[in-house]
Amino acid sequence: MIDQAQTNKFKDILEISKNALIIFPEEENLDLFLATYCLYSFLSAKQEARLLTPKLKQKIPTELNDFIDVKLIEHELGKENLLVSFPYQEDQVDKVSYYIGEQDKRFYLTIKPKKGVAPLDSSALEFSYAGAQADLLILCGVEDLEKLNQLYFAYENLYKGIDNHLVTINNFIPDFGKLNLDISPSNSYCEAVFYLLKDMDQNNEDLLAKSNLPTLLLYGIEDKNLGLQAQNTSSNTFLAVAELLQLGAMRLFKLKPENSSTVVNKKKKTIVQPQIHSVK
Repeated sequence: MIDQAQTNKFKDILEISKNALIIFPEEENLDLFLATYCLYSFLSAKQEARLLTPKLKQKIPTELNDFIDVKLIEHELGKENLLVSFPYQEDQVDKVSYYIGEQDKRFYLTIKPKKGVAPLDSSALEFSYAGAQADLLILCGVEDLEKLNQLYFAYENLYKGIDNHLVTINNFIPDFGKLNLDISPSNSYCEAVFYLLKDMDQNNEDLLAKSNLPTLLLYGIEDKNLGLQAQNTSSNTFLAVAELLQLGAMRLFKLKPENSSTVVNKKKKTIVQPQIHSVK
């Protein structure tokens, strides 16, 4: 699990933040995906939060379709400002003004061309969103900022953390971030995030017990640990499983045949028969 001192610092940051971006990379890693999704779901119940990835490559197991809403996952960071753009020639714009219609409650932007010049072609107008604001960025499993593609380029200042906090959650220590939450003592992201959420859910809110998060976290733990049959499954993992079941988690994971054979092969050991010598 994550070091308690780090967890306390993270909780202090959450206390002063109001707008969080939770970002994960475009890779197939079910454990990472479920942990990030659960972290987002938990935080969004407390503050404004967005869940983003450059591209969703992770395939959702069919048994989890009723527990995950992929429509909540965004792929574009900028959504603060409506941007209107058009091909520009100096004579085409003499004055720009706006007014608000009293009766229809609409905003009107007027672009007046210079005298004798044809007005702008309305079909050439393009509309998009740009700009992003957040006082907290949480990067889960991100090793290289540039691999975030459109979520990073043109938003580099946001990641510099001048006016916000940049927190990373990884099983390694990256070279960026104001606070690096190290999950390497845990067997999986889902296990580490469970203990993190449990620590944050101690104000009698019972957010975990009232949600589907225990089921998702349990699934991620079982998937990562080959149905709890992996040799490196630790006592902390079994404790997490027990607590998740107490919180109402449903066991939906089924060990796939190819993984089952892997577990059997790993468990095969040469049995050495003890030699018995007679004592004279």
